[in-house]
Amino acid sequence: MPVYSHTQLSVYEECPLKYKLRYLDGIKRDTEGIEGFLGNIVHETLKKCYDDAKLAKVNTLDELLTCYDDLWQKDWHDDIVITKKDLTADHYHALGRRMIKTYYQRHAPFDKDVTIATEMRIRFSLDDGGKYQFQGLIDRLSRTPDGVHHINDYKTSAYLPGQEDVDNDRQLALYQIGVQRKWPDIKEVRLVWHYLAFDRELVSIRSAERLAALAGDTIRLIDEIESAGDFPPRESNLCEWCEYPDLCPNRKHFYTVEALPLNEYLNEPGVVLVNRYAELREKAREIEDETAKVKEALIEYARREGVTVIRGSDRKARVRFSQKLKFPGKNEPGREALDNAIIQAGKWLEVSQLDTTALTRVVEEGLWDREIVDEVMKFGRFEETSTVYLSKLKEGDE
Repeated sequence: MPVYSHTQLSVYEECPLKYKLRYLDGIKRDTEGIEGFLGNIVHETLKKCYDDAKLAKVNTLDELLTCYDDLWQKDWHDDIVITKKDLTADHYHALGRRMIKTYYQRHAPFDKDVTIATEMRIRFSLDDGGKYQFQGLIDRLSRTPDGVHHINDYKTSAYLPGQEDVDNDRQLALYQIGVQRKWPDIKEVRLVWHYLAFDRELVSIRSAERLAALAGDTIRLIDEIESAGDFPPRESNLCEWCEYPDLCPNRKHFYTVEALPLNEYLNEPGVVLVNRYAELREKAREIEDETAKVKEALIEYARREGVTVIRGSDRKARVRFSQKLKFPGKNEPGREALDNAIIQAGKWLEVSQLDTTALTRVVEEGLWDREIVDEVMKFGRFEETSTVYLSKLKEGDE
């Protein structure tokens, strides 16, 4: 079994196809976004800051900013992608300098704790048998004078999560498991996120019970990945930053046509078909709306005139009025009381019926135990269906 990381698990949850392409097929793409580049340079600068502090050298703010500028210039390349077209590399460079400055002003002279390691690689087992191996990279592990260990993580993103978000974060909690396995005498650990763009620190403390539950959940996710036979694409807002648009069935056609000149784009067979289909669907909706209005008018005419058959030029319309017995629907008022009355009368099996749509959802989303799903799947079968859906392009897709 391979050694897993938080990034691998997150990629699988984000999009199973992306996971397959990157980790199973080993398809590497030399794409780098400006956000990731900025994060790397800031991390390297803070690493130097604390590595020097361990040697009793406290850098001035100007020295750290010079280090940051030098790293930026040395590592910059023209293939770095900036998706926000209204921003430039200079905007992001200035943002990084501001992050370094505010962090320095908050923490200098960096003597509130002892740095044990920076960029510390850690590998450990999630289970006692050593089957489920996990690895990670801790930005900085430190110890305060009162013996509390901090697992520090630097964030350069423009999003500030809430306390509930960090209390449910998986990454640093898994690192805590690794740290306490490496040093069993460490009893008290705090997980600390430094959101540099906001000059904010968020802290989370995990109990032994929560860590054990997290290890179990992570093991189950790894088992799901290991047993997966299919890796379908999962569409989300993150698709815009994916490095595999040419290999994804959800994005491949976008990738193919976006570089075409306008005259070729408008004549591309797929574009032509979608445009024609959309045109016909719009006409069909107009006809359906008009049909519904005429039908309602016929019913009202029949009711008003006291007739059941209405003659036209070469057709006639028959209107039938009838009474239909109806009981409360699944989520309507009175449904629960109705169900209970039938159950108490011992007649439930005579009128109940399996909701196969709900059963399919339960199986596909893994809401039941594996043993029950396996038993149910003895009766299941897969049938190929084809459906065409239309939706409007989002801004940026044109």
